[in-house]
Amino acid sequence: MKTRRPILMCVVQYAEELKARTLTVSDLIAKLDTLGVDGIELRRELWTHYEREVAAVREQIEAADNMVTYATFSTLFSMDAHAHQRLLHDLDTAKALGSPLLRVFPGAAPLDVSDAKWAWAHEAVEYAASLGLHIALENWGKLPGGHLNELTYILHNIPSETLKVNVDVGNYAMHGEDVLEAIKVLGDRVIYAHLKDKPVMNGEATTYLGGGAFPMDAIVAALEALPQSITYCFEFDGDGEAESRIAKSLAYLRG
Repeated sequence: MKTRRPILMCVVQYAEELKARTLTVSDLIAKLDTLGVDGIELRRELWTHYEREVAAVREQIEAADNMVTYATFSTLFSMDAHAHQRLLHDLDTAKALGSPLLRVFPGAAPLDVSDAKWAWAHEAVEYAASLGLHIALENWGKLPGGHLNELTYILHNIPSETLKVNVDVGNYAMHGEDVLEAIKVLGDRVIYAHLKDKPVMNGEATTYLGGGAFPMDAIVAALEALPQSITYCFEFDGDGEAESRIAKSLAYLRG
């Protein structure tokens, strides 16, 4: 039997409204059922009062039987001790929110695995495991940390079941790499996927599934072929038409 893939929206669809404070995170959660998605991905960077609101938001999500995930721009390989503590704090927030995972970027992973930054990365993975969370590592749209071989090097040297992968289907094209090859290589480490389309393959603008130049049929088929449970999350710009773009993307996925 095919594994169910929950489908989430992301606060990115309403980034401008959140920045302008014409919508709150609580407002977005209240919209989930009408949007037809299973939940929402929240982010510290777009959530001004997250520390004082996290408990109430968790209650709201649970009362509506929705799913939540948490993402951050923190990196697994921190630049300094302060950044490392911020990553651990993000893991605490993900746990408090009820998210099963924290999406992070790699950062600059030293080739020398005896470097102190590797010890910080191991500590973060072990801390996530102690909280019952996964870390979903995503190749970044920028460098360092954007290439497939950077991810595979990290995964090889941290073989923990806690360290998994978020496949962002748009970021590989930014570096001239094939997302289908990435899905094949990353295989059973994939637990999360950021889904989007792009009018231009290696451009930055994003849109709804089927509205751009990506081989979305092949990408979705490759993800569906993986046997494990994977959560899908729409990560495209809303551009003032978030509801329409979410509806079109749901229709695309659901046939």
